[in-house]
Amino acid sequence: MSENEGKILSLFKAVQQGDKAAFDELFLLYHQKLISLARHYVTSQEDAEEITSEMFVKLWLKRGNLSKVSNPEVYLFILIKNASLNVVRSEKRRKLIFSSSTAEEIALYQAVSNPSDRELFLLLNNAVAALPQQRKIIFKLIKEEGLKSKVVAEIMDISVRTVENQLYKAVKSLADTLSGYLGYHPQAKKNGTKVILYSCLYFFYSMSK
Repeated sequence: MSENEGKILSLFKAVQQGDKAAFDELFLLYHQKLISLARHYVTSQEDAEEITSEMFVKLWLKRGNLSKVSNPEVYLFILIKNASLNVVRSEKRRKLIFSSSTAEEIALYQAVSNPSDRELFLLLNNAVAALPQQRKIIFKLIKEEGLKSKVVAEIMDISVRTVENQLYKAVKSLADTLSGYLGYHPQAKKNGTKVILYSCLYFFYSMSK
């Protein structure tokens, strides 16, 4: 168990015992991350925030059950995923909805001063938005949230092999998109290909923070 996992498990135990300070710390650690995940499923930022707030309220009210949770981080992400899907179902929507041009993304784009950087940011942003729903969520959970493949597999209720396969396809798709911008395909060169591709992805996510 990592130091971070141990800390979160400790917070869960404290929350179960009614420690409000521990609950507040847990809230600060995961509030934005959970909103980000909810936002992958629902159409508005307001809905994502409401889902997350309601989840934390229920977590506190039912804190007596937390002793049964062995992996708090996975537990929180699964709660948000299920709550988000319930909202989608209640609106009679059959497909997951993900906006590719939110106000936040437009503001980020406008904040990039260098025209060539703007072009790259917009290119990658649109490429990520165009990924199939499951692939997009897996890619963002791993690249944005820094989760391991095993954890994402538990959250999505799929195999680790499927997660890794979808991640590979996502990166390949982005490499295909970048090939037109770079003038060659990043994965076609033997030397420095990962450096080029992941440098671009690092730029994209540094701008998205």
